[in-house]
Amino acid sequence: MKREFKFYGWDSCDVSPVNEDYDVITDPKEMYVILTEIWSKDTCAPRLRDGWSKDNITLGQCSITAFLVQDVFGGEVYGIPREGGNFHCYNVVDGHVFDLTSEQFGDEVLSYEGNPEQLRENHFASAEKYERYKLLKSGFDKLVQKHRQLKLIDGAARGDINAAAGLARGYFDGSFGEVNKAKARKWASYAAKHGSVEAQELMSKL
Repeated sequence: MKREFKFYGWDSCDVSPVNEDYDVITDPKEMYVILTEIWSKDTCAPRLRDGWSKDNITLGQCSITAFLVQDVFGGEVYGIPREGGNFHCYNVVDGHVFDLTSEQFGDEVLSYEGNPEQLRENHFASAEKYERYKLLKSGFDKLVQKHRQLKLIDGAARGDINAAAGLARGYFDGSFGEVNKAKARKWASYAAKHGSVEAQELMSKL
């Protein structure tokens, strides 16, 4: 079943990661799906936590999410002025404007033009916000590695030698969560027999 997206810019955010640590993520829509498993009351801005729920998971998540998106896709973060001197943050990458946390505003129409750029050094001057960003990033990084592992398993099962070598490397260095020399040896041996130089080098260490 095809997933329905509702965040602002979902239909035009055709951008790719600029950070190789996240090259397994195809686009912001895929990042959004992963983030739905991580956004929580703990990552929500404290002043909004009483209103946070599983039915409104993007509430209070805008700035830390926008800067995490910037980590992955580059570009700039801009802010829509709100009451109390606050800003609702969103992303602009190569002219593509998108806002992974826009759904918290329901039917309110936001203006994504003429807004000031937001800098992480200003936002993260707040220790509380920086800690929430680190919490979000930690959870995201763990799921990205799981995502990478599943994609490599699928590719290796289909006979992709590079995927098999990548899978062996991940099991060898523990990037999937734990070191598993047996699985590393299994996939490295398979890839090495089919000409993977990376796997052949890895076999010499196993």
